[in-house]
Amino acid sequence: MAETRKLNGRYRLLNALGTGSVRLAFDEAEHRDVAVRELRVPPELRDAALHEARLAAGLRHASIVRVLDVVVEDGAPWLVMEFVSGTSLEHAVHSHRPLPVAQAARIGVYVLSALTAAHEAGIVHGRVAPGNVLLTATGRAVLTGFGFPSLSMLPSADLWSLAATLHFAVEGRPPGQVPAGGLDPLRSLVRAMLRPMGAPPVEVVRETLDRLAVDRPLDALVAASGPLPPATVAMIGLAVIDRLAAWGEFHGGVQPGNVLIDAGGRARLTPLLRSGTVPAYTAPEGAATQAADLWSLGATLFTAVEGTPPAPGAPLRRAGALAPVLFRLLSGNPMERPTLDELRRDLLAIAPP
Repeated sequence: MAETRKLNGRYRLLNALGTGSVRLAFDEAEHRDVAVRELRVPPELRDAALHEARLAAGLRHASIVRVLDVVVEDGAPWLVMEFVSGTSLEHAVHSHRPLPVAQAARIGVYVLSALTAAHEAGIVHGRVAPGNVLLTATGRAVLTGFGFPSLSMLPSADLWSLAATLHFAVEGRPPGQVPAGGLDPLRSLVRAMLRPMGAPPVEVVRETLDRLAVDRPLDALVAASGPLPPATVAMIGLAVIDRLAAWGEFHGGVQPGNVLIDAGGRARLTPLLRSGTVPAYTAPEGAATQAADLWSLGATLFTAVEGTPPAPGAPLRRAGALAPVLFRLLSGNPMERPTLDELRRDLLAIAPP
């Protein structure tokens, strides 16, 4: 027979939720379903655990599963949490398959937003993992697991765990000692976040996830739709050189996978994640200069208009008015490549008015 005891005289315990230690309960005072979990901690950590749990009860965020109450029953602390109908990211990946990049990025947007709110309140989650990310039927992701002792972890530990969770989402396994390869922006971001030193700032992480959640990398767009018209490619080039001008120094990652295209056709170069450039888009001189970025841009625009990366002797069949611009950008002599201002002038002459 199922146990029908009550916590604090109001939370009637029902069945277990999934395979974990969380149980469904009915709040007889508020007439609602809740989820409850016993805080199983050593006696010496109980007071600290209760303090952190009560702090977590003050968090209010759309992507956080709320801690509604903290009760002590027979000396044992219990968390009473909002009941959210959904499946965990862990179960979703194991039951089906790893997620597409855009869906994983959207999950990252939700979870990072939740962590930012928690960190601003002085709370470190400490348990970010695929099993604590719930996917709802409406497509939202919410983070559960607040209220447990964080053992004095730093906020950076949560960001590392978020990266490991996103790695699991797109690869179906934890990162282990060797995170997955691949030069798409999400995997590059994940590898950068997993580095013990020199992880990207939170603002870069947020911007990259925001864009990956809604935009398509240029290489994926070309693979799906074929080569793009020269005028469209000229517009992409103008957007990238604006970003390079604002960057003001060697970028080192100009390649189709790092150029994101939004629903309106506007392009944006993703922030530098120091993941390196694939050989087809690396300038022959191998120097860390703006001229090398321009060669990489030429190779990127070549791919966009011709459908394949440049190769020695490769003809320009579709480039049209863009052809002379590409010849200058892909010169083996850095001194023969155009400046940013010259390139902007040439591309404006090709782009739609």
